[in-house]
Amino acid sequence: MQKLAFILITFLVVSCSTENKQETVVRELAKKDAIEKLQLPEGTKFINDDIELTETKTGEASIGISYIVKITVKSQDRDGNEVLKIYTLNYKKIGEGGLAPEDYELISFE
Repeated sequence: MQKLAFILITFLVVSCSTENKQETVVRELAKKDAIEKLQLPEGTKFINDDIELTETKTGEASIGISYIVKITVKSQDRDGNEVLKIYTLNYKKIGEGGLAPEDYELISFE
């Protein structure tokens, strides 16, 4: 009975770890795409508070997952006032693993 409990706990830990890695991959991909699409300077950095990630399941299989990423870009106008703009990126999971940027496709950028 203890072996079965150990196996179940191990499976739970591994599955949670994989999900966190997938979210990290999507976050990094969204940062790269935002810099590219908005033509921001190469050294632009985002903090985790600037990125909101929402996962939606569109089917029963793990491939039917899409991610909505909202990125807040902070800048200043000519008067020195802070300007916040929120951009939404929609990604669809197209690969089985989900641990590589190639496993996701950018569907929309608004």
